[in-house]
Formats: sequence, structure tokens, C-alpha cells
Amino acid sequence: MKVVLAKLIPIVGGMFFLMGCEPHGRNTTKLQYMPDMADAPTTKAQETYLDPPDHAVATTAILYPDTMEKAEAGFVNPYARRPGGVEAVAEQGKIMYETYCSVCHGKDGKGEGYMGSSYPIAVPDISRPDLAARKDGFFFMKISQGGAMMPGYGHAITPDERWQIITHIRKLQK
Repeated sequence: MKVVLAKLIPIVGGMFFLMGCEPHGRNTTKLQYMPDMADAPTTKAQETYLDPPDHAVATTAILYPDTMEKAEAGFVNPYARRPGGVEAVAEQGKIMYETYCSVCHGKDGKGEGYMGSSYPIAVPDISRPDLAARKDGFFFMKISQGGAMMPGYGHAITPDERWQIITHIRKLQK
């Protein structure tokens, strides 16, 4: 019995040694018992690891025009012709304007907000006649994408809120 064990131990040890060797180099994939748990993709909070298909567009996406002229011609304020509801929209727009815009443009739109003086160039007076002559699509794009020194607020302000701000701006321009 001792002789059999003495001969069997080196054979079993050699088998374990050979099982640990990688015959095809280090690039071979080892079999895993539950590979989904070991190799699960990791993501940051509020992100997904699933990429959308190429050229996919979200169903809720706003397709912005590529030029300011196209935006000015194509975007129309849905609240501009609403009978009786313009005042309520303008009041909501005033709240949004005071939250996002008045710090630079001032409460009256003259460009004299308390943050306006910290910019190297003057903040535009949005009640100027040349800006009052611009269409609502111009202001929608400026609020969404920003301007020379103005940051874009498209990520923070919904499209409805942008139109409400524009309705209030039109009230300031009169």
C-alpha cells in the first residue's frame, strides 16, 4: 500500500502541475463558472453601459438647426399666439428669467446684472431695438447653446421654460 502511494503521489502532483500550465500562452481564455458575475461591466451613477445604435436619435430629442438663421426662421414660440394665456406664461417666464438670466442681464434686461460686470465684454442689453427685431427662434438658440460669453442652458432649462423666458423677454422689450 505504501509503495502504491509512493508511486501515485508524484503522478498526481505532476498532473496538477500540468493542469496549471498554459499550453497556448497567456492569451487563452479560462473557463469560468459564472462569467457574468466576474466580468460585469461597471458604470458610473446615472450612466448606462449600453451604447445606442449608430445614427440613432432619441424619441424625445430636439433636432437643432445647424445655423442661427435656420433656427430663427424655423422655431416659433408656441405661447406667442395663445389667447389669454400669455400673461400667465410671462409670469412663469419672469421667475425663470430671474433665476437664470437676471444675474447677468439684470431684472430689466439692460445688461446691468450683478455678475455682468465680471465679464471682459459688456453683457448685451436685450431690450435694444436690433435684438427686439430678432425672432423668437434666435433667443431659443441663444438660451439653448449660449453665445460669445454666455453659457448654454439647454441642459438646465426645458424647452417649455425657454419659451416662457422668451415670452417674458418680449414683455421686457416693449
